[in-house]
Amino acid sequence: MGGRVQLTQERTRKERAAGIDEVRAVRKAYYEKYKPQLESNAVPIHQGRICSELSKHVPEDGIVVVDTGHAGMWMGGMYDLRSLKQSYMRSAGHLGWAFPAGLGAKAACPDRPVITFTGDAGFWYHIGELETAVRWKLNAITLVNNNSSGNQSKRGFDRVYGGQQTERGKELWTYTRQNFAKIAEDIGALGIRVEKPAEIGPALQQALKADRPVVIDVVSDIDALAPVAVTE
Repeated sequence: MGGRVQLTQERTRKERAAGIDEVRAVRKAYYEKYKPQLESNAVPIHQGRICSELSKHVPEDGIVVVDTGHAGMWMGGMYDLRSLKQSYMRSAGHLGWAFPAGLGAKAACPDRPVITFTGDAGFWYHIGELETAVRWKLNAITLVNNNSSGNQSKRGFDRVYGGQQTERGKELWTYTRQNFAKIAEDIGALGIRVEKPAEIGPALQQALKADRPVVIDVVSDIDALAPVAVTE
């Protein structure tokens, strides 16, 4: 009996090893492909670099809340969970969900750091709840991917306009430039404006030490498009 168990374990060990090797190869190829984006020093900031910095700086017990659209696509493909203690939640399709959901997560788990990733398009939906967060001391961190647009719609408009959009066409998916850090400060939260990639990590560290809600306003690239899923 013991011999059969040992033979079975040896066989399954070899099968698992082959699978693990395959996963490692896929992982290596992925990082080689997207390394330029994850390590980008471009200004305005590339969203891949934002995700990379979050992977490095979210605490081991952090709760990460992510919006839908490009926010979900960027983070789904380029953010790494580093600990079994971390939690990850993303919207199932409702743009703007992440910011209030992050406040709810902080209310439910006040002793855990909560970091929300949303775009300016998503943040606009419920920005008024920042006053609620300040008043009720819901000290969540909200990182805004601020490219002054809802550029998840860019691909569709590019097709419609044959790749050469008119200025009138751009009015359908671009917004006036805003400084969300200043708006946050006026409401009573901590606002941090980030305009260079090297500033992201220090901003996150500062936010994690704050004793009030935080908005990290990251000025990002309006032309960067999140990778789409490829099926074969």
